[in-house]
Amino acid sequence: MRNKFHLLTVLSVLAMAPVQAQDSSASRQYRVDSDASLLRVLAWPDGPLKRFGHHHVISHHGITGTVDVAANPHESSFVLELTVANLVVDDPELRALESTEFEGEVPQGDMDGTKANMLGEDLLNIAQFPKIKIQSSSIEGELPNVNIVATYTVLGAEQTVAVPAQVELTEDRVVARGEIELLHGAFGLSPFTAMGGALSVRDLLMFKYEIVGTRVVAAE
Repeated sequence: MRNKFHLLTVLSVLAMAPVQAQDSSASRQYRVDSDASLLRVLAWPDGPLKRFGHHHVISHHGITGTVDVAANPHESSFVLELTVANLVVDDPELRALESTEFEGEVPQGDMDGTKANMLGEDLLNIAQFPKIKIQSSSIEGELPNVNIVATYTVLGAEQTVAVPAQVELTEDRVVARGEIELLHGAFGLSPFTAMGGALSVRDLLMFKYEIVGTRVVAAE
């Protein structure tokens, strides 16, 4: 009787093992590494007086959020958040990564003015909307090259954009990188203008990003 009981116990454990293994691998969570993740937005001057404007690199190095990777990659999802106040204008090291259009330093006064205009009520309106949220809704294509359909909450309004991404996925790390050209209107914004429109920011913006996530290991 004792041997029979022991055999049943072993069989029950073996029967449960595949289910437990499947559950543990069904979804893996990664936390965004804010130090390793980076967003860059390239902006060009426009208008009759564009020669007096600057080419700008707007960057954000404090992205937070989580990435949930499902057993079926198409069912994976992520939520990201950016603090608008942490946007940086014309980091010299990042400008050096771009084309010759972005060569040279921008005077501090111009950087300060650009940031003030960007955060003001006519654009990102930081006083009322201090955060930007990005949440995926679907993933299309096959790894490593996919299109991610995401909802961006900017100025309290939701906008949906499909973004191409190249994804590297391991047990311990997930990296998504890519670039896309978008108009201001994709985020419910209008280009900044000055001097009655004689000098403005070109409507087209270039977004370059690299999001790095590290595996969240549950405490035993």
